[in-house]
Amino acid sequence: MENLCEKKMCHITKKMHPSEVMIRFVLSPSNVFTLDLFNEFDGKEFYVLASRKILIKMKDFASNKFGRDFQQENLISRIDSILLKRIVSLIALSRKAGKVIIGHEQIQRYLLTNKIELLLQARDGSENRKKSLALPRSQTSRINCLNRKELGIPFRRDAITNVGFLKSSFTNPLIFDTARLGNLRSC
Repeated sequence: MENLCEKKMCHITKKMHPSEVMIRFVLSPSNVFTLDLFNEFDGKEFYVLASRKILIKMKDFASNKFGRDFQQENLISRIDSILLKRIVSLIALSRKAGKVIIGHEQIQRYLLTNKIELLLQARDGSENRKKSLALPRSQTSRINCLNRKELGIPFRRDAITNVGFLKSSFTNPLIFDTARLGNLRSC
């Protein structure tokens, strides 16, 4: 897992951004571009901001920089789908490990005792209800890149609005992946 405070340069905009909002690509030794969201592959790496507007420019960037065509079909929807699947899996694993709290009142109780480390809220949930929950001490901003239906998937429910996470090894990957998904979906 990368350091959440680390910055990477977007090779398209030439600007530095926090690593948690970057998408990694690898040019393999056989000269093939690979999307590498979880730092699994070796090769010449480059980073691109997780933004629709920037990712659309990948084709021009790849052909100008590397003289290679970049297969961009459904790139943004593929990235969205991969990140969503991973986030849902992390929530499900957290749930199985007993590290998840759901239900507005129960989350509020755990927040009062400073036991919740991370709070995810559905972007299509009630604004008043979401704002009535204070953020955990370690969280600086609201994370609301998923909708109620997506948050409900790991719980096998139609909809969930708020999910609180107790301290565990799942929180950092969730912060990292929700930051990228949120940035990708915000444009």
